[in-house]
Amino acid sequence: MGVSGNECAWGAPHCSTRLVTEEGAWVGKIAHIIGAEPGSARHKAWDGKDIDQLRDFDNLMLLCGVHHDLIDSGVTRDDYTVEYLRAVKQKHEATYRYTVDDIEAEFRDTVNSSLVIPATTMRRFFAWEDANQDPEDEQDILELVNRFAGRVGGLTRMARQVLCLVVTEETTDFELVLRRFSADRTTLLSVVRELQKAEMVYLHAEEYDEDRGQLSLLGGALEGVPEMWDELRGFCRDEKVDLNEILVDLDFSRLD
Repeated sequence: MGVSGNECAWGAPHCSTRLVTEEGAWVGKIAHIIGAEPGSARHKAWDGKDIDQLRDFDNLMLLCGVHHDLIDSGVTRDDYTVEYLRAVKQKHEATYRYTVDDIEAEFRDTVNSSLVIPATTMRRFFAWEDANQDPEDEQDILELVNRFAGRVGGLTRMARQVLCLVVTEETTDFELVLRRFSADRTTLLSVVRELQKAEMVYLHAEEYDEDRGQLSLLGGALEGVPEMWDELRGFCRDEKVDLNEILVDLDFSRLD
């Protein structure tokens, strides 16, 4: 879905029909470039070897209902060759920066429960903080951070990327994030809702909110210790640690 930009892949002329509505309903259709079943559109172009290849992502297009039916209809299917449809797919997907690599990384995040690397001592963080806390308080913070790490690990990769950007900049404009990630508005709003549900980021959207359109940090995920956002930002800046390694790659051992 990331490479589609939530739009029909048809490009001659460009079709901007959304595949997922603002309400979250899937209205798109998955089309085969080379049909998977005997008698289906362009199935004759199959080399007769690995049938599973016909169900690979490279042989699929995400289209609106009209264009899906257009290329599969017995009346019009012969007007659209395999080569033509592959070119349409490639041109459309090249527009979006959220690539297949990102999708595969997100899939790995979902299935690999051991992906989060927890902090074990946070000695480096505590030395940077120089707060002279007793061991019991340090243990409480360590447990808090690792619970937080687990919650961050439950986010999609794109949500973690947006979170990292907001933490780095403290607050940022929704439209700037939209352009930064080359995402469509529906996709990004879905990511923001995910972050709001996790009590990490809030979008000021109400008409009476003077900060409307801004993304700000929430402290709920840090269990009432919102200053931890500032401390993570300061620690990474002073210790020359890439915040992406912690919040996106989920390596909380960078605090040790």
